[in-house]
Amino acid sequence: MAQIKLQNVQKFFGAVQVLRDINLEIADGEFVVMLGQSGCGKTTTLRAIAGLETVSSGTITIDGREVQDLKAADRDIAFVFQSFSLYPHMTVYENIAFPLRAVRIPQSDRDKEVKEVAKVLGIERLLSKRPSALSGGDMQRVAIGRALVRRPKALLMDEPIGALDAKLREQMRAEIKRLHIARNSTSVYVTHDQVEAMSLADRIVVMHDGVLQQVDSPEQVYLHPANLFVAQFVGSPVMNITDVSVEGAGTDALLRIGKSEGFRVPSAVVSHLNGAPAKLGIRPEAIILSHNGGEGFVETETTNVEPLGSHDIVDIRIGDETLRARCESGFARGEGERMWVSLDHHRAHFFDAGNGQSLRKEI
Repeated sequence: MAQIKLQNVQKFFGAVQVLRDINLEIADGEFVVMLGQSGCGKTTTLRAIAGLETVSSGTITIDGREVQDLKAADRDIAFVFQSFSLYPHMTVYENIAFPLRAVRIPQSDRDKEVKEVAKVLGIERLLSKRPSALSGGDMQRVAIGRALVRRPKALLMDEPIGALDAKLREQMRAEIKRLHIARNSTSVYVTHDQVEAMSLADRIVVMHDGVLQQVDSPEQVYLHPANLFVAQFVGSPVMNITDVSVEGAGTDALLRIGKSEGFRVPSAVVSHLNGAPAKLGIRPEAIILSHNGGEGFVETETTNVEPLGSHDIVDIRIGDETLRARCESGFARGEGERMWVSLDHHRAHFFDAGNGQSLRKEI
């Protein structure tokens, strides 16, 4: 296994800069997921590590050795593409064994390695079949097996289950995680799917416009987003974002939503804002709905209800703003129902209205 380190990596395609000063360290045996929208630079970063793209400047180190000027074949890594890329005229056994045969590994050793990786992936029964006889999930297992059979220093995966249906994706997520734990491989995984990122990663690398926005554990990325982009990209439904202002002093302050309604919160919650323009970020599960109201609640009405089985997403109006709340299934009967709403201020996030950076204060 290996540590991977990127220092000041930049990449231009002509006059267009797609990677901007990427600095990232991936520990030996770590599973890192690069998460972002299409075109954010995550696949280019992965391909640069693999040697499939050259970098314009900066260094890439694998296991203490600078590799940015080496060919992909000399970096001792394996790459799994979104497309299965199997040889249709070869059996599963032959597909997995191909990298070993290419470097002239003896037949007895090839046989041992192929059977071992097939056992780990649960595809021993498929070794005599051809790709045309396999399901999408099995073909991706074979592609992963072909990548792992050489025991590379790092396993790089570019949306490897993106072409599968929802049920197969769920199964393959579990398989990939189990495989990572069993092999303790250094793994870098690219996806735009936040569920994959949250369920697989030791750390998530959130990218936008060629820049690393946040590098942290899944829990920290969700609970403490570094900026507005991360706050609105991670989570479903997305975090509610609205302009806020603070009025009053003393024990309590009025946190005004937009230009109208507001919530009474402890002054300590907003003291660090110092009256500067700010945006409030609040996740749907931190918006509290009540049929009866009480201290700290303001009156509202529902504007939309989305029943999702295990829970409902309820839209409510606060002044001119619409906020989305998550509540138990059936809590709201439909549009136009009178309710009361409050915020869990312990889970409130504040962001600079200008640059979008987090202004969160631990309380």
